[in-house]
Amino acid sequence: MRDILHFQEAGRLNPVAPDDRMPEAAYSTALDFLVFTCVDLVFTYQNQLLLAKRNAKPRSSWWIVGGRMAAGEEPKATAVRKAWQEANLENLEATRFQCVGVYSTCFAVRHQPPQYHGSHSVNITYQIELTLEEKEQVKLRSDEYDTWQWVEPNELEGVLSLDDELDRALLTVVHDLQW
Repeated sequence: MRDILHFQEAGRLNPVAPDDRMPEAAYSTALDFLVFTCVDLVFTYQNQLLLAKRNAKPRSSWWIVGGRMAAGEEPKATAVRKAWQEANLENLEATRFQCVGVYSTCFAVRHQPPQYHGSHSVNITYQIELTLEEKEQVKLRSDEYDTWQWVEPNELEGVLSLDDELDRALLTVVHDLQW
């Protein structure tokens, strides 16, 4: 797949930094009206991929690593930031991230009240092949992930449920990977 192109008009001012957070009440309202963008990361090593069990809504189940993109931030810059923030992988070169695809996910629930309103995200998904040293360095945030494991693609159907729409979405992402 062709990479996601990013165009930014000269003079654009980003009033907040990527780590700044919108006030919770405003964010809850925004989730009712807007689709937000996430950058998801599929870490691979040889014939394995990192599967992470999230402990927070909107997806408190098996998924891949990632998070929200900030306004004005280039997609690959988000990928580099999320690799560091979520997996302890510092200073990965942006050129190593290969775009797998862009996916739309609608969640039934969300972390922010009212939880039953759910949320909708567009997920720009990148794959990055790690070295053995990088694989051993991976340490996911305990406030976001219960556990993680390296699996081969043919093992996923034993971990995921084909009856779950988002598990099927994850299988689609894995199918789209470049091995």
